[in-house]
Amino acid sequence: MKYNKIFINKYNLSLFALPFILGTYTYSEDNSTSKVDVDIMMKKSIVENIINNQLPYTIEDSGSGNQIFNGGKNNLLGFGLDILGSVDKKFSQFSESFVWAYKINRSPISFSAQEQQIQAVTNINGNFKASWSRESQSTEIALNGTAGISSIVSISPNWQISANSTPFLNISNNNLPLTLNIYGLNLKTDINIGDSLEKSIVSKLRTATKELDNKIQAFDLRSLVEKYWLEFKEPILVNPEYKLWLTVNPQSARYSNLVTTDNNLGIKVGSDVNLHLYFGEKPAALNLTTLPNMNYGFVNDSFNIILPVSASYKSLNEVINTNLTNKDIQLTSGISSNIKNINISSENSTLYATSDFNLSIFSFLHPSGTIKASVKPNFNNETGTLSGDDFDYTLETDSIILKIGNYFFKNKIINLIKNNYLSFNPANEMKLAQNYLQTKVENIELEKNINLKSTINTFKIVGLNINNDSISAIFNTSGKATIEISE
Repeated sequence: MKYNKIFINKYNLSLFALPFILGTYTYSEDNSTSKVDVDIMMKKSIVENIINNQLPYTIEDSGSGNQIFNGGKNNLLGFGLDILGSVDKKFSQFSESFVWAYKINRSPISFSAQEQQIQAVTNINGNFKASWSRESQSTEIALNGTAGISSIVSISPNWQISANSTPFLNISNNNLPLTLNIYGLNLKTDINIGDSLEKSIVSKLRTATKELDNKIQAFDLRSLVEKYWLEFKEPILVNPEYKLWLTVNPQSARYSNLVTTDNNLGIKVGSDVNLHLYFGEKPAALNLTTLPNMNYGFVNDSFNIILPVSASYKSLNEVINTNLTNKDIQLTSGISSNIKNINISSENSTLYATSDFNLSIFSFLHPSGTIKASVKPNFNNETGTLSGDDFDYTLETDSIILKIGNYFFKNKIINLIKNNYLSFNPANEMKLAQNYLQTKVENIELEKNINLKSTINTFKIVGLNINNDSISAIFNTSGKATIEISE
């Protein structure tokens, strides 16, 4: 499987899909740096299949005494056989007449993870039997224990994932007790059967470890991240219609301990990153030169994105005039207004709006004028409500009717605008937006057998910033994101 060809067409993603590709974000107090955390998960079945292909559920083997004794026979046994060989030549051939066999059954594989080490373990049990021809002597022992693979997975400062896997075999008893009854003389000794078990079991697991290490190291994390890193030098045009640009400025990187779930094995990686969305003109390119070092450290288990969306007043005026001007607004029964040429600016956290307008009074009077309004936007974190405080306006017109009407009804008009247009709870709209985003990030195929899966738990507005150059709405979304690698 090749992992270094992962590609996502950013133009097919929704407004917030690209941040999910990076992973997860936690808003910091300085409102500038986010924590980007993502789980990279591999299906347990990948490791299971590698081991199952090498290590069958039933393991059987047999052989002669030469295979055991010649590899390092017990000194007492060798001394005894040498003495007996001078008396009875038949016993000098003892090792050749000695035969053995064993049958071991193993359980399905289970997994555990601690810090940077993960183990795939199977329980084994069976019997080892030995016999020799003289007087039909024989013996056997029960075998039980564990076998498997232990892997240490790490990410180098250069973003390369490495795996160092070793096989292991733990048997309750490696020694076969042997009693030779020769002419009434009992000669007792133990024969170590570990070499034979190592040959049949560990050698198979050793082949599996090489395949597992190669598969893990084939995931070219650096190439994947560096590809996007280089793209992040230039702001990303998320929405051409509204000239919406995303800037992503990663600062540092880290990874944490290995994790296991019911079906997956994984490692968490994260990065500190500055994120921002801009309406209007393309922001300046970022000075990104090389990836920061990847270091071992704490990584969160979920994401909490805080994303400022900013617009200069020039850009905001273009959007408003494109979408809101020349549309009738019903003020009261029989009276409607048509607004055009809106211009918004700000000073000392107060918004100023100037607009030309026409009125339609009972469809036969059509006075016009210019209104200059001021309002102090406010966001209530407890209620989630956007409101406009200290709203006021002045009217410039040549119409006697408007001057008279404004003189008598200005306070009523101010209260009408405050109550109907300057207080808004966006909870329902945010819920609809959350559902829409969930459909976009629920399952994104990065490449064959590699999918980004995300779950959004919350989506809301958490703040509003007003300054003399721009206005920013700050959005928060929380949930979890995982890159899953299947077979």
